[in-house]
Amino acid sequence: MRTIDLITAQVKNRQQEETGKTMSNQSKAGVMRRKSDTDNTYLFLTDINSILVSGEDTNGEFCVVHCSVNENDGPPLHIHGNEDESFYLLDGELEMILGDDTFLVQSGEYVFAPRGIPHTFKVKSKKARFLVTAYPAGFDSFVMELGVPYVEGMEAQFTPPTPEFLQKLVEVSRKYNITYPGL
Repeated sequence: MRTIDLITAQVKNRQQEETGKTMSNQSKAGVMRRKSDTDNTYLFLTDINSILVSGEDTNGEFCVVHCSVNENDGPPLHIHGNEDESFYLLDGELEMILGDDTFLVQSGEYVFAPRGIPHTFKVKSKKARFLVTAYPAGFDSFVMELGVPYVEGMEAQFTPPTPEFLQKLVEVSRKYNITYPGL
């Protein structure tokens, strides 16, 4: 065994003894390359969401969802109890409420929404496309459970939510520790 390998092993053993944990720089995810397609895209509320990276891909560490949302659309004010979210706006404009602040988000801007903070957005441009990264994962499963597999053009037949759908939204949200102040 080389000297450097012995030293590395000793350092790892010492770190393990001191912390009681195994130290690892290994990623929880493998190499991946994805795009939006019929296998990973859902009509979710009024959005077209493509799950680019799922919690299954990352051992639950994070997920990445590509969102395409039309003018004046957006979710009700809500709170994630389990995950932090980040938003990176690819194109369009969003009016975002995050806690007590309301602000305009434009193409190329990034917003971090910590768990436990009420937030929502409304699309101010004709359409907005953005990436949502949630850590840990869970938002991807929420989208898959509540959304329906997307078929080109189906958003044109979108109808306002029924009382039954709103009840399902609240029940599924509860499972993912998402709440809606005022609902």
